[in-house]
Amino acid sequence: MNDKKMLLIQAAIKLFGERDYHSASIQDIVSLAGVSKGSFYLHFHSKEELLLSIFKHYFSSYFTQLEQACQDQALTKKELLIKAIALQCELVMENKDFLTMQVKGIVSSQSEQIQQICMEQSLMGLTWFQTKIIDLYGPAVEPHGIDLATMLNGMLKEYFFCYICFNHPIDIEKLSVYLIERLDDLVHGLLGKHQEPILSSKYIFQETEASAGESRLTCLTQLKQGIETYVTDPKSAQSMLLALQALETEFLKEHPNDVIIQGMYTYLQSLSGPYPQLADMIENDAANSLCKGLTRP
Repeated sequence: MNDKKMLLIQAAIKLFGERDYHSASIQDIVSLAGVSKGSFYLHFHSKEELLLSIFKHYFSSYFTQLEQACQDQALTKKELLIKAIALQCELVMENKDFLTMQVKGIVSSQSEQIQQICMEQSLMGLTWFQTKIIDLYGPAVEPHGIDLATMLNGMLKEYFFCYICFNHPIDIEKLSVYLIERLDDLVHGLLGKHQEPILSSKYIFQETEASAGESRLTCLTQLKQGIETYVTDPKSAQSMLLALQALETEFLKEHPNDVIIQGMYTYLQSLSGPYPQLADMIENDAANSLCKGLTRP
């Protein structure tokens, strides 16, 4: 992401948090960012597209750092969970305006695409915690994995609420350890009482799986529009449209071929280089919608 785009995102987060999404104009955003209005439209079609980029940027930052933490072989399984909570805390403190923006209800008033991104990222986070909790405590907690992940997530969000709404100071290291100790208590309590789980993964994730095909086809339509808008070379445009057609054919099959999908996605990436806005669409939207759940080569 280039510097001017990042400046615009940071300025928008600040203004949307301090004021309101609707009252902050594009002129307000470019003035705070210190860039021209022309630069704004070079990176975003509209304020709505900028808002979408804010959410993508925030979630991408968290999961990128989380993935890096997972590569640290020196961390024990419990230390990895503590690190994950600490990362969330750090991101909240670094992006307080972004969270303030969400508390004000901006998410619920905007496009279905933003709501979908928030839902998908929440499920990704829940799944990650569920997996790591089972890794830490063993197969005995597997039936309770989604319950434990939900309770841990819920406790963390309430602490964030106190930080954002009441400006209550939070010691990141202390809170991270404290919550994992409470998780220990929850696990021991559940296993000691042999209670039945409340939540089941099959209910929580079935809607996401059912809508995956629809999400992918919607993404293909958006990419087609992007190609028609941004690609000036007819030969490149034709090659990209053929790649999209191949992807659509594959997605409509009962058992899509991961290798073909990954290959077409990589091919689109290679052709989009001269067109930054299209490249950004492919890097973000396509990565989230087209390649979700693929077995990486």
